[in-house]
Amino acid sequence: MNLFKKPPYFLLLAGILAGVVAIEQVTTLAVGDLTLAPLLSIIGLGLMAVFFNWKQVLFSIPFFVITSYYLILGTSFFPTVRALSVLLAGILAAWAARQRERIENHSREINQVLEALSVPWILSDSTGNITRISHEAALLVSLPADTIIGTSFFSFFTPTKGKGEFIRMYLDAFETSALPAKASLAISMADTQSVKVEANFSRLDCADGLRLLTVLELQKN
Repeated sequence: MNLFKKPPYFLLLAGILAGVVAIEQVTTLAVGDLTLAPLLSIIGLGLMAVFFNWKQVLFSIPFFVITSYYLILGTSFFPTVRALSVLLAGILAAWAARQRERIENHSREINQVLEALSVPWILSDSTGNITRISHEAALLVSLPADTIIGTSFFSFFTPTKGKGEFIRMYLDAFETSALPAKASLAISMADTQSVKVEANFSRLDCADGLRLLTVLELQKN
């Protein structure tokens, strides 16, 4: 996902191209035959891939190729070859933008599924750190969600078959994409008497890495 607010497409494109021209001209005046336009264009294409989709990146490639070519024409050896390197870098940048879009779309789909679940669930990483928790699950442990996030998954549950086996089951479920694993647990931080739950572990491939989804189901006495 993008960490910064997306700027206007044509404004950023024009700004980067203007920067390439300005830096190239200053470099040529100061150093002579040293040219930075192809390198700056490649960096600019990488920046475009961070913010925009692959079609927009493809659209911007000719601008960078043509700008680089004419800036180094007459001052650099093999201007055509160097301009082609910008073209190839642009194609790679478009591919990277496409992969980023797929990851973001996958992450949105996972978020939609999680938000639609009406059962208690917890999302945690390979070290057992809780990264997200549903409102229903937070109610079970009688703590605010903001307090729970960042704490250890293992501190909230008492397994029925020993802590070591419980941790091993957790790690095994995290490392395999097979059918969900199950464990009988008791919630150790409820305000009332101990609450027994059935925990179903499933691995999820999220935008920020692998996560383990634990869906909790209250056991009937």
